[in-house]
Amino acid sequence: MQALLKRLRETAAIRVRSGYRPIHVLLPCEGWVVNHKRVYRLYVEEGLQIRNKRPRRKVPAKVRPDREPPSAPHEVWTRDFLSNQLFDVRIVWIMTIVDAFSKFSPAI
Repeated sequence: MQALLKRLRETAAIRVRSGYRPIHVLLPCEGWVVNHKRVYRLYVEEGLQIRNKRPRRKVPAKVRPDREPPSAPHEVWTRDFLSNQLFDVRIVWIMTIVDAFSKFSPAI
C-alpha cells in the first residue's frame, strides 16, 4: 500500500495536468493490479486533485480603485457594439455612444 502511494505521488508529480484516470491507465502497464476506485480514493486522500478552472464569464468585473464616477455631464463617454439579425438573415451592427453621467445617448 505504501509503495502504491509513493508511486501515485511520483506519477502525479511528473504528470501535473493528469487526473486519476490517466494515472490509473499507467499503473497496470507498470505491473500494478489496482482498481480505479482505489486509485481515486488514494488520489483524493493525498490531495493530488487538480484545481478546477476559474469561470471566465460569470465573475463580475473588478473596479479599479483609481477610477472615480463622473461628476458632470460630458466628462466620461462609453461606447458599445451591438449586433442583431434581420428577418432576411443579414446581420446589423450598431455602435451606441452614451454619456456616463446623464445616461444620454446622442448617437446610435
